[in-house]
Amino acid sequence: MRVRVFGTLRPLVGGKELDVVVDAGDTVREVLKDVAAEYPALGERLLDDGGEVQKWVHVLVNGRSVQFLEGLETAVRDGDLMALFPAIRGG
Repeated sequence: MRVRVFGTLRPLVGGKELDVVVDAGDTVREVLKDVAAEYPALGERLLDDGGEVQKWVHVLVNGRSVQFLEGLETAVRDGDLMALFPAIRGG
């Protein structure tokens, strides 16, 4: 699967997109743990001490927020696109 990284998260991985190998039955949680293991600086920004996604990070799978799917237990498969967006503040 492809994982696109946006905004302030991009410099932590050195690019716009990551390729992640997923197995049958993998979930968003497992993909994020794998990405965090490979890119520890990103992992520190993505996940809290309990392994949950930080509140200021938005995770989408195939254009849909995981908040409206099965959360971190949303199943993923090869060919899916995950996007990681930091919350944007402005005024």
